[in-house]
Amino acid sequence: MIRARAEAALAETERREGVRVLLAVESGSRAWGFPSRDSDYDLRFIYVRPLSDYLSVSIRRDVIEQPIYDALDLSGWDVRKALGIMVRSNAVLLEWLALPVVYRSDGATVEELAALARATAHLPALEYHYDRLARGAWLGTPDGTIRLKSYFYALRPALALLWLRRHGAPPPVDMTALLAGSAVPLAIRAEIEGLRQRKATATETDLAARQSVLDAFLAEALATPAPPPPAWDRTEALMSADLLFRRLLRRYSGAQAAELAAG
Repeated sequence: MIRARAEAALAETERREGVRVLLAVESGSRAWGFPSRDSDYDLRFIYVRPLSDYLSVSIRRDVIEQPIYDALDLSGWDVRKALGIMVRSNAVLLEWLALPVVYRSDGATVEELAALARATAHLPALEYHYDRLARGAWLGTPDGTIRLKSYFYALRPALALLWLRRHGAPPPVDMTALLAGSAVPLAIRAEIEGLRQRKATATETDLAARQSVLDAFLAEALATPAPPPPAWDRTEALMSADLLFRRLLRRYSGAQAAELAAG
C-alpha cells in the first residue's frame, strides 16, 4: 500500500517539477526502528534536472518539499546540492544512501554516489553532527516527563556517537544495528527495548516518565561535547564531486531529452 502511494507521489513530482528521481528511500522513525502507531512515512529523495536548468542564469531552487498528505512526508534534494554537502561530510546524506527501504534507485548512479560519500566521510564532522542532535533532543526536555519520541531522538544519535568512537567508521542508521555494535550494558538495552515496544503502540505526542537509567546513560555519552571540526582539505573531494556531477549530467540529459520528445 505505502509503496504504491510512494511511487505515485514520486511520479507526480517528476511530472510536475520536470525532474528525474535517482534515489528515493524511507527515513525517519520507521527506518530507524522506533515508529509510533501514527508515524508519518518520511520519503526522501535525490533528483536531477534537465541539463538546460543547470546552464540557466536563473538559479533553480535545489530542494523539493511538499506538505504532508495522507501520512506521506515528501522531501528531496537536487543532485548538485547533494554532492555539494557530501564533500562537507553530511551525515544525513550518508544515512539516505544507506537506508534499507528503497522506493526508487538508479542502481549504478546510486552506487557511485554512495562510494563517493564513503570516501569523503570525515569522522570529526559526523561526531559533531550526532553530538548536536543528541543534545538538542535531550537537554531541553522537562524534568518530570518527556515525549517518548524525544527519548529516541536523543538515544539514536548518542548510540551513533558510541559507534563512531568504538569503530572509527560511519554508524548504521537503525537502533538494532547500533545497539548490536555498541558496548551498551544489558540493563540499558532492556530499558530501550521496553520503551521501543511502548512507543510502537503510542502516538507521536505521548509522554513518559523520566527513566533514570536512560538519563544516566545519555549524561555519560554526552559528558564531553564534540567540538566543531577544524577545516580540512576538501580539494580532492571537490574534484571527485565535480567529475561525478558532470558524468551524471551527460548520462541523464540525453535520456531526459528522449523522454520529452517521446511524450
